[in-house]
Amino acid sequence: MNIATATVNAGSPPPPVIQESANQSLLNPVDVRNTLTIEVTDPTLQPTDQVSVAWTGAPGSGANGSLTTAFINAGNTRPLVIRIPVSLVLFNLSQTVTVTYTIIRGTAAPVTSEPQVVYVLPLAQRDLPRPFITQAEQSGEGPILDINGLTDITLRINAWPLSARGQFLWLWLEGKNADGSDFRMRYWSAPSNVITDEFIRFGFYERSHSANALQGLKDRSVLTLKLMVGLQGSPDESLAQPFAHRNYIVLTNAATPPAILSVTGPDGQDIADGADTPHTSVTLSGSAGAGGEVEIFDGPTPQGTVIAVGSAWTYKVAVLTGGLHVFTVKLADGSGGASSPWTINVVLQNLELTIAEAPDNGNLDPIAALTRLTAVLDYNMQADDRIRVIWTAAPGTPAAGSHTTNTVQAGTTIRPRIIQLPVSLLAFSLGKRVTVSFEYDRGTALPVVSRPLVLNIGTIPANWFVPPVITQANGTTVLNLANVQAGATLLFGGWPLIASGQPIWLDFEGQNASGGSHNLTMWTGPNFAVHRSWVLNGRYSVTVLYSYLKDLAEGSLLSIHFRVNLDQVPNPATAVVFAARQYTIRAIP
Repeated sequence: MNIATATVNAGSPPPPVIQESANQSLLNPVDVRNTLTIEVTDPTLQPTDQVSVAWTGAPGSGANGSLTTAFINAGNTRPLVIRIPVSLVLFNLSQTVTVTYTIIRGTAAPVTSEPQVVYVLPLAQRDLPRPFITQAEQSGEGPILDINGLTDITLRINAWPLSARGQFLWLWLEGKNADGSDFRMRYWSAPSNVITDEFIRFGFYERSHSANALQGLKDRSVLTLKLMVGLQGSPDESLAQPFAHRNYIVLTNAATPPAILSVTGPDGQDIADGADTPHTSVTLSGSAGAGGEVEIFDGPTPQGTVIAVGSAWTYKVAVLTGGLHVFTVKLADGSGGASSPWTINVVLQNLELTIAEAPDNGNLDPIAALTRLTAVLDYNMQADDRIRVIWTAAPGTPAAGSHTTNTVQAGTTIRPRIIQLPVSLLAFSLGKRVTVSFEYDRGTALPVVSRPLVLNIGTIPANWFVPPVITQANGTTVLNLANVQAGATLLFGGWPLIASGQPIWLDFEGQNASGGSHNLTMWTGPNFAVHRSWVLNGRYSVTVLYSYLKDLAEGSLLSIHFRVNLDQVPNPATAVVFAARQYTIRAIP
């Protein structure tokens, strides 16, 4: 056979892989801030093959949102990777793109791979910096801006993911004048304010302006900095990306009442004053002037109090009902008066995907999901739809912390459709944020990817982790060495999300008769892990040799330290630390 004219692959080659995407169905733009790399996956690829990659943007993304590379020689390096411009992502935020590669072998007809269909996530507000005034407290990061004596202000924004030359900036300040009228002044706009090599070199953009216009602001009113950036390089303000706002309390004298500076949902996104939100729990943050205890109100109803740290405070309000909520705060001692109100409207809506064990659609208590982790799909499904749920852990999480369920038929019997996820996934994401989505195939059409649900996974309280016991102590805190001459039996129980393969650490700390340290390391994470029978039986015991115990001093304290890495990565710094079990030693009578 003439290899130069052989057929490339029987049928279409497998889809490409986006190396920066932990889950090929989702692409976080933050992960491609430096590179966007396409891996050609055809196992039959030959060195003389010619290869091209096509990134097909969503409808409306324009010429800059799609790209087909020139054909290159496949060569001998495997895997074959082709880099494409990261700017393609900016034209497809919150949209679905298709990635393929095409192979030409000799004089044979070109063959195009199966498509990789990817949903490009939006740039989250938490990933974008806030503009600030450097003369405000804490070099601009604090809540207070004292304009007394200011002649100039410096407006600044630090670098953001996918920042590039030619991106235009719009920035304006909004607040209240002393006479009650609205204050709004634009400071930056296109085409004058644009990212240049100076920004790339120093990592920030700043300009100084006269402070005269701020002198007439109302004392203790809120001054808001609003920034928009033309990420796609367009001078059209309507296409610009809004960044998170920055709020300052403006001071003209020393007396400062408490204030609400921001309200955020469980996904970390800001909820503007007067805005709608689907979340039934929110976090209020603000300032308290000279500090002290701050009382929070929802309308006339007290919600609780919080002690300000310095002049800052944060308070979580949970279990909100649907409808308007008007929040105010005041100092518990009654001084300074009440803050300006911050109003939100809780709109209870049906989401396409929810997790039954996370009723507020933003926070998941792992204790509530120890036996079941349930995805609930409620969309305009058809009986023949082929559905799968995708659980994507935070970047840096081991691969076992992410999971795509087996494809199932939508069927006709149950609505909404319930799909169970492995509870074991939670062990990899405690205290982290995960993204849950689903996709479905309908007929011969390309897969459809859902809007992602972002969840904050909580942690497990320490009292759920019960330390091991020495059985010969008979439930007391005294260990008589006369009872352990054949060795002491150290008995372990289970704990939430226990799984085989979790690295474990076991250390004993004590004193010898001369008062020196008498310690023993029995297990270290890289060498010891939970095994299957431990998980199945819910308990495990090990013998502590008498050769160690006999040298413990009369009346000394023996401390047993046990740790476990729930995410199966042997790292003592990230292990769950059980409370130390301590025994007072009694010598042989």
